[in-house]
Amino acid sequence: MEKFYTIKDVAERTGISAYTIRYYDKEGLLTFVKRSESGIRLFTDEDFEPLYTITCLKKSGMPLKEIKRFMELFMQGNETIHERYLIFKEQKERLQKQIDELQEMMGIVDYKCWYFEEAEKRGDIDFYKKLPREEVDERIWEFGKKVNDFRKGKTDHS
Repeated sequence: MEKFYTIKDVAERTGISAYTIRYYDKEGLLTFVKRSESGIRLFTDEDFEPLYTITCLKKSGMPLKEIKRFMELFMQGNETIHERYLIFKEQKERLQKQIDELQEMMGIVDYKCWYFEEAEKRGDIDFYKKLPREEVDERIWEFGKKVNDFRKGKTDHS
């Protein structure tokens, strides 16, 4: 006999709020979920995989409209494998771009942590200006170049 889970059960097991699950259903993302005669949503063990996929896509920044399109294709079965692959491929490219941008920002934040730590040790925010050029850490010059490029509009910071 198949085991069924209510929204409350699913919420407790997954950490997704019952409100969010209902919202996903209202938006047409959960068309795979069965309903009882009285209209209660009845989730099965198999329903956790598409729900997890929805959650991952949402966390990755995909708009609900695109997730809905993916779920429509999911419900159509094998005929839509390629289209679903393309959706995931595009999302992967968007995520990689975000990761690259975050890594660049992490580098700048890491640099600034180092810089302020040095400035604090020396008691002078402009400590490097008093050093001979060959003693100035290369990171300071690299950061200055990035700022100049930014000032001149030579970087993509949309």
